[in-house]
This record gives sequence, structure tokens and C-alpha cells, in this order.
Amino acid sequence: MQTGARLSIGAKLALRYTAVMSVTLTVVALFVYTQVEHRVNREAKLLLQVQAADLIEALASQRREHAEDVVLAWLDDHAHRIAEHADPSLKLGIEFRSESGERVLAAGSLTGVDLPIPRTILDGEQPSQLRAVNLGDEFAFLSIATRVPGGILRLVMNTERYADNIDHIRDVFLLSLPLVVALSALGGWLLARGSLRPISQITRTARRISGSTPDERVPLTGSGDELDQLAGTLNEMLGRIHGNLARMRRFNANAAHELRTPLAALSNEVEVTLEKPRTDEEYREVLGDVVERVRGLAAGVDAMLRLARSEAGLDPEHRTLVELRPILETVYDFFAPLAEDNGISLRLVSAPHAEILGDASWLHQLFSNLVSNALKFTPKGGSVDVTGLVDAAEARVRVRDTGSGISGDQLERIFDRYERGEGERSPGFGLGLAIAQEIARAHGGWITVSSPEGCGATFEVGLPLAPPAGERA
Repeated sequence: MQTGARLSIGAKLALRYTAVMSVTLTVVALFVYTQVEHRVNREAKLLLQVQAADLIEALASQRREHAEDVVLAWLDDHAHRIAEHADPSLKLGIEFRSESGERVLAAGSLTGVDLPIPRTILDGEQPSQLRAVNLGDEFAFLSIATRVPGGILRLVMNTERYADNIDHIRDVFLLSLPLVVALSALGGWLLARGSLRPISQITRTARRISGSTPDERVPLTGSGDELDQLAGTLNEMLGRIHGNLARMRRFNANAAHELRTPLAALSNEVEVTLEKPRTDEEYREVLGDVVERVRGLAAGVDAMLRLARSEAGLDPEHRTLVELRPILETVYDFFAPLAEDNGISLRLVSAPHAEILGDASWLHQLFSNLVSNALKFTPKGGSVDVTGLVDAAEARVRVRDTGSGISGDQLERIFDRYERGEGERSPGFGLGLAIAQEIARAHGGWITVSSPEGCGATFEVGLPLAPPAGERA
């Protein structure tokens, strides 16, 4: 039961592309945000450390040149000037304490704020410590406390400006990601439509193709990509279907024509016989002729059925290991008396030992049709030679006669249905060679004909050898 509208392939591809892009962009955004946050925090710490280092160096220089009271007076004045000239958003604070931790002076944001000195600094376990502290403001402060000669120097700096920068980057990502995802969805849809356009052309062409337009083909882009290869494969399939339909139409038309003539003759003969009373002998003669004609029609219908079965191919379940030599010998034994009665020399020149995967009855029919056809067109005193050969991959059988040969225009149509050779002694239906060709194809083989002028005709069949026992499975 259908629960809802099905998504097209283009929509599915666009959604998948959008999902992949969204996940990828989210991961990239998180990675970039993390890296930027780490770098901003590192720059904030570095700035505070640089300020502290400059002040410590200046303090050391003053101590080398002046007395302690002068140094403290200079430090107090210098600390206030640094705090006043610093960026207001940094809220820089500076203080100097004695070695025991008592405040000596304070400037900037540390004025009036009693922030304890870390115990590790007071006890001398660490010469310096950088950490985040809370001074009651909305944003945390960075604090660096360093032990210097005569006391402890501490600087603090507000992190609001750096936090704002990080928040701004986060907001940019949050605002841009939906837009980028929407653009990705649009781009995915356009890419999917462009990529699937050949499939739409294939669909439209397939809908247009009908019995009245069997020659139409799917247009190729010439790109050579998978869709172009698909279009080429479909064109080949359409060509084969068109060829099969054409052969079927010709087959039906030819079959109707071939059956209509003898049936009309048979009907006329019966009607003429019934027009007036006949003797028993005359009735027997007419009925005997009718039986012969009916047998001929039955043979023709049987040939049509064999041709249809061979065109459908050989069922894999019916493939067995067939020895070629006994088949050729059986065909020779069957036709040898007929050849002798007609004054024709039929010879089995060679019958090799070769194994073929196929149907023994079909192969018998194949070689019987070729030998029968050769005997029909070979005059009295002529000869028909059957020669079997084997090479590395296939077995080949040649049937050569010394008849009048086949003309050039007829040579091209020799395997067509209902094609009869000139000078044929028996009427037949012209299906023998067509059946032989289809049987060879059903076994994965081939059949050719050559006829040098005035030198008879040579039919050659090639059949693939059965693989070794270890490879048959």
C-alpha cells in the first residue's frame, strides 16, 4: 500500500548531498571555532605575560640604579600610568606585595580589591602562576603573579574583548550555516538535475518509441560517462529488438505465404475430386496425394517449430557432454544410401574425438541439414566431403560439395528463412540452413559459407570445446 508520494532520484540525491554537506560544514565549523578560541585565549595570555615581563624588566633596572624607596615610588607612578593608558576594555590592574603577601601598592582594576596571592607563590613552590580569577565582573580576569626581588608583582586583565571576539565568530558560524546549507541544497538539486538529464531524455525517448517508430534511438551526449554507456547499451538493445521484430514479421509473412499455397492447392484438388463421382481407385489416388501433401505441410510446421526453439536458445539444463565423432558417423550412415542412389560420392574424411557441451539431437539436426542441403545441389557423379578438425579452442566441421555453387546475390541471403537455392530438386520450405545457423548460435558457435565460382559450396561450422572437467562446475 502506498503511504505517500515517492521522492524522485533527483530529490534523493539532492537531500543526500545536502546532508553530507551539512555534516561536513558543521564538523569544519566546530574545528575552526575550537582552534580560533584556543588561539584567542593564547593571545590574551601572551599579552598579559608580555606586559608583566616588560614591567619586571623595568623594575629590575630601577633596582640596580636606585634605592628601595625610590623604586617603590617609581613603581607606584609607573603602574598608574600603565593602567590609565591601557585599553579600557582590558581593565588592566597592577599590584605589588611584600614577600609575605601584604599589599604595598595597587593601580587600575585591582584598586580596592583584595585578591589573595596563590599559596604556591607565597611558599616559593612556583616562581610564577597564570590563572583565571573572578573579580565580581561579568567576565573573568586573567591573573599572573610573579615573584620578583623584594616582593610579588601581579597583573590582571579582563577577558571581555577576547570573549566578544569568540562570540562573534560563533554567531557568524550560526548565522552562515543555515544559508550555506540552503545553498548546498540548491546546488545539489541543480547538480542532480544536470546529472540526471540524460535519464530524462532516455525516459522520453522510450515513451515515444512504439511499433510505428522502431528506428528511434536514445540520443548520446558523447561524454562517454556511465549514463552515455547506458544510453548506448539501450540503443543496442533497441536495435536487437527491432531486428527481432522485423524477423518475426518476415517469418510470419513468409510462413503464411508458404502454407497458403499448398493449402490452396490441396483444397482445390479435394474440391475437384468431389465435383463428380469417382472410382475407388481414383479416390485412393487422390487421398494418397493428399496424404503426401499433408506430410509435407507437417514437415514444414515441424521445421518452423524447431527454428523457433533454436532461436530461443539452448536451456542450460539440457546441456550435456556430447562426443562429436559418433554424431558425424551417424549422419554419414543415414545419408550414405541416399547419396549412393543418386550417384553421389559421400565421404566422411575425418571425424575427430572432441567433446562439446550441448544437445546431441540439435547437433545431429545441424549436420543433417548441411549434408542434406549439399546432396540436393550436387549433380550425379559429384561428391560431398565431411571433414572434422580440432584446434585449441573449438571443433570445426566442413561440408563441401561439387555442385553448381551459389551466386553472389544469393550467397548473402543463404541463411534467410524460406530462401531456396536455384535448381533444388525437392520443394522444401527453405528453413534447413536457417535452423542450422540458429543451432550453431545456441551452442555458442558460428557457421559460414563460401562458394568460389564453379567450385561448389563449402559450409563450415565452429563449436567451442567443452572446458576441462575441473572448470565445468
